[in-house]
Amino acid sequence: MDKMSGLHEHFEAANLPLPVMMEGIMLPPQPFHVPWEQHINELRTLTLRDDDVFLCAYPKAGTHWLWEVIYMLLHGKVTYEARTKEFMMIEFSSKERLEAEASPRIFNTHLPFSMLPVQDIKRKKIKVVHVYRNPKDTVVSQWFHFKQFGANIFKDFEQFIQAFINGPMLFGTYPDYLKQTEKFMDDNPDIPFFNVSYEETKKHPVETVQRLAKFLGVSASDQLCRDIADACSFQKMKEADKSKAVVKDAAIPLNQDIYRKGEVGDWKNHLSAKDEALMDKFIADRLQGLTKFKLEYTP
Repeated sequence: MDKMSGLHEHFEAANLPLPVMMEGIMLPPQPFHVPWEQHINELRTLTLRDDDVFLCAYPKAGTHWLWEVIYMLLHGKVTYEARTKEFMMIEFSSKERLEAEASPRIFNTHLPFSMLPVQDIKRKKIKVVHVYRNPKDTVVSQWFHFKQFGANIFKDFEQFIQAFINGPMLFGTYPDYLKQTEKFMDDNPDIPFFNVSYEETKKHPVETVQRLAKFLGVSASDQLCRDIADACSFQKMKEADKSKAVVKDAAIPLNQDIYRKGEVGDWKNHLSAKDEALMDKFIADRLQGLTKFKLEYTP
């Protein structure tokens, strides 16, 4: 059984549509029964507005956190978005829904830049925010998130680590995602780009909110930044999410519980010595040469 057919069995067992390969990247089941090729082509031609913001991240790297912070900053008040971020997750939203959204629009995505409306991003110099996370905590978080689908082709965590290292993984492997992000930054130095780590945001939340406000060009007092950082703490966001409107018309579940611990260094509670050695080799071999990502593994 090859890796792709094994993943197909997982989704079949859960009575879910199957993932597909497109342009060398494995994409999850399309929740609205639109062919991925059609949907990606529509996204590439999405008409952008000058005040749009793109929030990009690999799965389980901190998308929800930064999305809520950006929403509060752009609206100038400590009020949670009434909907879950999946409403504006471009891979899971129709072009019509995205275009009908009122400004300011915060598009969030796990897709690579090659599948985004890059020409309009370049032409209009759209602001891009990218959040990344150390691979050890990312693989642990993905493992627990993936298990929520109910059926699992991986007999244990060690097998999942092998898939994380060797692929295929939904939205591609983490090294490939970071490499294409760094290439986009290098190739487009005139595009406003805010690159921040999960660990830095966790360590210095107020300062991160202040820097993000400056990047977004919004007026935010020190008190507002402190209030936003507090409102977007892990426990408060977890509680706020319980009352949010969720996407109900999708063919696959888009509303899993995305909050578990939110800690830096939790990988130590899950990786065995053998697992850690595998991950260390993976990081040394596959992330070599990247210069724009400061990976931190402890609080």
